[in-house]
Amino acid sequence: MRKPQLKPMLRACALFTMLAGATLQAQAAFSVTATKDAGDKVVSYTIDTNAGLVFKVRGFPTDTSTTSPGDLSSLVYNGVEYQDAGRGTQVNTGYDYIYTDQTGVSVKAEVVDANGNALPVALPAAGQSAVTAASDYIKVTVTTVGGATGVLTHYYLVKKGEARIYMGTYFTAEPTGSALVRFIARMRIAALPNGTPSGTPGGLVVNADPNRPPSWPDDLRSTSGAIESGDVYGIPSGPNAGETRSKHYSNMRLKDWAYIGGTGPNVGIWIARDNNEGGSGGPFYRSLLNQITSTNNEITYIVNYGEGQTEGFRLNRLNAYTMSFTNGTAPGPVDTAWFSKMNLLGYVPPTARGNVFVPAIYGRNTAFPYTVGFANAGAQYWADAASNDGHVNADGMIPGTYTMTVYKNELAVSSSQVSVTAGTTNIVPAVTIGADALANGDDPRGKWHLAKGDPSLTQALFRIGEWDGTPREFLNGDKITVMHPSDVRMSPWFDTASVANPYQVGVATPRAQMPAYQWKGLTSAPNGPVTVNFTLKPSQISATSTYRFRIGVTTAQAGGRPQIAVNNWTSPFVGSQSGDVFPPAQPSTRTMTVGSYRARNITYDYTIPASALVAGQNTLKVWVVSGSTSTSGWLTPAYAFDALDLIKIN
Repeated sequence: MRKPQLKPMLRACALFTMLAGATLQAQAAFSVTATKDAGDKVVSYTIDTNAGLVFKVRGFPTDTSTTSPGDLSSLVYNGVEYQDAGRGTQVNTGYDYIYTDQTGVSVKAEVVDANGNALPVALPAAGQSAVTAASDYIKVTVTTVGGATGVLTHYYLVKKGEARIYMGTYFTAEPTGSALVRFIARMRIAALPNGTPSGTPGGLVVNADPNRPPSWPDDLRSTSGAIESGDVYGIPSGPNAGETRSKHYSNMRLKDWAYIGGTGPNVGIWIARDNNEGGSGGPFYRSLLNQITSTNNEITYIVNYGEGQTEGFRLNRLNAYTMSFTNGTAPGPVDTAWFSKMNLLGYVPPTARGNVFVPAIYGRNTAFPYTVGFANAGAQYWADAASNDGHVNADGMIPGTYTMTVYKNELAVSSSQVSVTAGTTNIVPAVTIGADALANGDDPRGKWHLAKGDPSLTQALFRIGEWDGTPREFLNGDKITVMHPSDVRMSPWFDTASVANPYQVGVATPRAQMPAYQWKGLTSAPNGPVTVNFTLKPSQISATSTYRFRIGVTTAQAGGRPQIAVNNWTSPFVGSQSGDVFPPAQPSTRTMTVGSYRARNITYDYTIPASALVAGQNTLKVWVVSGSTSTSGWLTPAYAFDALDLIKIN
């Protein structure tokens, strides 16, 4: 029931009750309809956006394993129903299981005027419906109830005349039911059958072989069953036989995309992201985004995710994203300045934010893009460095102290601390990138370090690959984010850089012969060390010189790390001797088979005795060692290469 004292703007809202069973066509143009069942429970709130989009938020009804109070239970756009009736569009698997100790879900609908005055919608008698006409905005708040673990609050927000559902998710503790936060839109495949265009998340992949039709890497419709962990699938027959598909292969680097979605006849349904300040993983983080099945086109917006994660999750931030309905075109810019009127938990207006300006970055390699990231326990941001002088504008940051990291492509090459103050721009000193420091001493044991500069600024006797934090320039490096390593479109992993066919420095090329990944052992393929032949001149050999061999690794699984041999000398490896300090752990989750080569960039640094080298041809071998005894196919101990080089210190 509405309160008897109303503010003038709220009195102008037309409130009236409709009989049970009234149709959507009969309700007011921009409005909320509350519907009760015979037991006097609100079963749904129906919102008409006055822009061709009419949607329902599920109220109190008994939830199931696939539905929950707070779900979007109907999404009708231009007369077509897109929502799967048997499942919910929801956060995780439903708001009823965010925290294992919660006792329920609260759903509240309000209309809000241009000044931010809010009024609860009118509620009908049992078995009837009531319509509340809205003037400017509509707000639905879904909140977990009870339990001591935490509270998750999710908002559905509508602006009059827009076919959009603006959303925000705020949580005080990481969910315990799924240990992640993601919003999944589950659209009927018959109405939304297609993925997105090439170059967008989950976008169409055009194969080099013209006999293999283009396909979406996350489209499971032609697969026969899982080949790994229940979420990577294979195609057994037809023109795409031997190819692999997975929701994981819809990924892109976070900084490279602004929206995800699906398309169908005269329609596009999209979710556009905010600045992702409440996410985790940084600008290069990859996670699943879409999945196409025989029943649903699932558009998945990740707030935070544990696969390949190297950071803690960030709490108490409003994570905003917008679901847009179009005629098939990409969604336009999203303006959320009006959120300041909506009384949202965790919302920080532009006036309470600050900026950072970096006037220049010196020492850059102009062949690579540079990104500057900012991170603390509460928020993350990033900005591209200008190609001419490297200057950076990072705007709209929440006040605080941040670690500022300069990335050469994806490799951290500089780090410092910066402060952000509300309403001001902090002009920090220009950054100068120096050479990466080598491990100290001449201990022949394998050492490791995290880059503090650009390794490529140190002259090398030879170098394979680029120090840029990725294995993309190596064999299969162009395919590893959109297909499984076993995919038939991959070049053979073990026919290159082997004992029988060594990589000849100065002749071979990384793209053709040096594998992006190396495994300890596989039951489905030959195993052996990566073998490199290189030639040294007599003038390059000196008994008084120190030689270092560096191997950059971008991620690893099952404890994989490299060991090397040069001619008749074999290095110990990290962990083989008492007192060895291990590098920071790589994620325990999969990375290398689910489309992500990135976790922690670690440089392994080996001192090679001069006596091990000869004038003329030398042979270097690199293989994987690990304390793990896993023999589970492609999940055996392994790592991804960044670059390899030989350095003469003096």
